[in-house]
Amino acid sequence: MNALDEAKSDYGGAPEGAPAAQSPFLKLLFRVRAVLQRVSAAAAMVSAVGVVVASVVITWAVFARGLLGVNTIWELEFSVYLLIYAAFLSAAFTDRSGGQISVQILAGYLKGRAARAHTALLEFLALCLFVLVTYSGWNMFLHSWETGWRSETLWGPPLWVPHLAIPLGGTLLVLSLAVDLTIRLCGGRLDVPQGGHH
Repeated sequence: MNALDEAKSDYGGAPEGAPAAQSPFLKLLFRVRAVLQRVSAAAAMVSAVGVVVASVVITWAVFARGLLGVNTIWELEFSVYLLIYAAFLSAAFTDRSGGQISVQILAGYLKGRAARAHTALLEFLALCLFVLVTYSGWNMFLHSWETGWRSETLWGPPLWVPHLAIPLGGTLLVLSLAVDLTIRLCGGRLDVPQGGHH
């Protein structure tokens, strides 16, 4: 089973332990969560392709510059922009799958209601942090869009292109965190990913 199939099975509906009789609002939240997970998985696939393309471009730049003596102008900057997109677009999928670095010192000792409260608190703190990051990202994107700000390199691409990565990925992560937190607050049960949470 690949990562995309695991994501669909883990987040396609109510997880194990969810109450059999759910309110219509909670059912709606689980449907929204499933849609967000599919979008997150697609964004992660795009990110993976971006990493591969960046690797190929950097390899070409090293080969062209080192062996052929050809000047490279756009390759390094283009690859950096691809990696920025890869990091931010895959953030929601990474969070949902437990792929981020997490410290499990306290979480290992908590059980039941205390563990659920701990997870909800961490989700709330992560949500607050990423709301700020996303808000700043949208401001930065709009500023570079409105001013026509360009990179001060020979290639000189418009900077709204890389700046868009932060608000796009941040918005997807904020929506995912907000839906998960709302599900928990409404009494829904969500499994914590194996790698940990936040």
